[in-house]
Amino acid sequence: MGNLWQISEESLSTNLKQMQSQETVFTVGNGYFCTRGTFEEGYPHGTPATLLFGVFDAIPIAKEELANAPDWVGIQLFVNGERFRLDKGKLLSYTRTLDIQTGLLIRTVQWESPSGIKVRINSERFASLADEHLGMIRYSVTLDEAPKDQAVDVSLRANFNAARGNYDVMHWDTLDQGHTSDLLWLESRTKKTQVTLAQSMSFNSGDSELRKEFVDGDTEPSIRLTGSLAPGATITAEKVVMMYTSRDGDEPLQATLDHHQKLLHTAAEATAGSAHTVLVFDDQFQQQKAAWEQYWQQADVVIEGDNKAQVGVRYNIYQLRINVSAHDSRYSIAAKGMTGFGYRGHVFHDTEIFMLPFFTYVLPDIARDLLLYRYHLLAAARKKAASNGYDGAQFPWESTLNGEETTPPSIVHPETGEVMPVLNGFIELHITSSIAYATWEYWRVTGDDAFMRDYGAELLLSTALFWDSRAEKNEHHHNYTISDVIGPDEWHEHVNNNAHTNIMAKRNIQTALSTLKWLKTAAPAKANALTEQLNLTDERLMHMQDVQEHLYVPQDAHTGLIEQFDGFFKLPTFDQSKYKGRKDSYQGILGISEVQKYQLIKQADVLMMLTMLRQETDENTKKVNWDYYFPITDHDYGSSLTPALHAILGNELGHTEEAYRMFMKGALVDIENLRGNTPEGIHAACSGAVWQAVVFGFAGLRVTETGYSTEPHWPDNWQRLAFQFKHKGETVKVDLHR
Repeated sequence: MGNLWQISEESLSTNLKQMQSQETVFTVGNGYFCTRGTFEEGYPHGTPATLLFGVFDAIPIAKEELANAPDWVGIQLFVNGERFRLDKGKLLSYTRTLDIQTGLLIRTVQWESPSGIKVRINSERFASLADEHLGMIRYSVTLDEAPKDQAVDVSLRANFNAARGNYDVMHWDTLDQGHTSDLLWLESRTKKTQVTLAQSMSFNSGDSELRKEFVDGDTEPSIRLTGSLAPGATITAEKVVMMYTSRDGDEPLQATLDHHQKLLHTAAEATAGSAHTVLVFDDQFQQQKAAWEQYWQQADVVIEGDNKAQVGVRYNIYQLRINVSAHDSRYSIAAKGMTGFGYRGHVFHDTEIFMLPFFTYVLPDIARDLLLYRYHLLAAARKKAASNGYDGAQFPWESTLNGEETTPPSIVHPETGEVMPVLNGFIELHITSSIAYATWEYWRVTGDDAFMRDYGAELLLSTALFWDSRAEKNEHHHNYTISDVIGPDEWHEHVNNNAHTNIMAKRNIQTALSTLKWLKTAAPAKANALTEQLNLTDERLMHMQDVQEHLYVPQDAHTGLIEQFDGFFKLPTFDQSKYKGRKDSYQGILGISEVQKYQLIKQADVLMMLTMLRQETDENTKKVNWDYYFPITDHDYGSSLTPALHAILGNELGHTEEAYRMFMKGALVDIENLRGNTPEGIHAACSGAVWQAVVFGFAGLRVTETGYSTEPHWPDNWQRLAFQFKHKGETVKVDLHR
């Protein structure tokens, strides 16, 4: 592996699954939008998508999904009337590279047309991190060889394609389109949610011999450049696209046109040229590089001695940035980000448990916004709790913009084809404590007292009230229990006293009460207001304390072994040795009902909880539970979430080789499509878990009230591990050498 900042492919795979997987891998984005790595000229059965942060449209059953916007990347090339297509003519050479240091996607193709014309096409594409409304493509065509060594006719057609959907679902109606002397524009609106999107395009070349024509059309308006190309000569054109939505302001079309024209006219004035022909790619790319350089100065993780791990971790850190807005707290990071249609752009606890630690430690302003997303939706969470007969706030398992439950009631199982009821929205409760955990961790690491005073305390107390009312008193055993839930191990449904759920509920109440105590001293007026608003009577607070102290934890006091849920140890074990080489999960192999009968785990459950509470848990408890649960977890085809997360506990317990193996499963899950579902989008939670595995696992970073410590664990060949983080506003640089 050469450049440690690049993902490359040296040949074109015509396997459709592989091609669609690479579309995901080569996504460019900036947090405002992401665009999949499809080809400018298109390809049969490709899945082009540009998804915008928080732009949804309604659908049946699953409520709503991120709406695939009109495709902005299209450029068709015609040479002597023959259209350049990778599935026609002859492909002589092909390379494609994503430079994750600068967010630049580059492709170089040498192609021979059916009539024998040989051309070289080079395209460069980026979504600007410096100007989030801007996308750019620089497209060059060189004539290498032509029959009789004659010049050829060339036509380049840059378009917007409004006929794009989320697979078969079309979300946008064209409102209007038109052009000015320099720009072509398209205005669209989502069918149900009525979000307006304005897109403008300029398509300029420095070649004054080329003729420019604006072609209006409701579904594929375009700008055409036509002319002739002599052997050995090159034509270069730049497609500049600007996008605004009605989420940005009342007049997105005007904002788009103003922004775009200012960009062109400023550049034209600087070069004494014309907005009709001015080239801006180089200048805008310099700004792009500067913005990414600033990001990498904060976020980079350096691994020396293991190139594959180095590229893998950087790729995942790249994904964490392109899939989140730097300033918009109305939406969060989806399970697949904005890189594909999987999970429809819905937000899970993946954000709080797997991704948010990266932002808390590296980009706390974004972490704050991600938590504010939950705070803004407290009213809906209270409504959900009340509708189920409980107090406080119960957060939905899947959510979008309004905070209502968006988990579909049933789906077709992707492996078995069974129609399966989806109970997660009803009884998978631990997302509520996950949000509370992330809130407390953010405060613990950043020391952002203003956030805790104004927002965090209410989040913690509201979620604690839910658990206080959800826990059932067992008079016989003088304790409290939580029945009929799904824990993180979703292969076992309708279980009682899931250890993860109970222990994190206890901690939710505990941190809420601690916060209230702090608030009474730090901001008495706010404490009084919250006490009145949430009806925190002395009697209620005493009950919360009682639940916190006596909520049942199914743990053997002598060995430290925790039972995942009531009766788990009575389930028969499963002989996994018979299924070596399998390509499906155990749920896919056994079926939804059968897998529940065995001690088989989809993803870390007890071990996830111990990882989250690792600084409060003794080593023996970690060891006995690791020894029991690690071997019975489906690390390959269960959940993508937890292999990398296992690396943290694995390192603590001295299983460095196993931890490294788990870490690499996470680091390469999308780059190598290890689970076969990368076409649906990247595994965003896995990206966060990969960062955690390196920083908390291999570096052994521990942050306390007073400072930090590291305890490195070195995989083979690793010689150096360096990164930085922020602790209570101060930047801390860590540089470990073997």
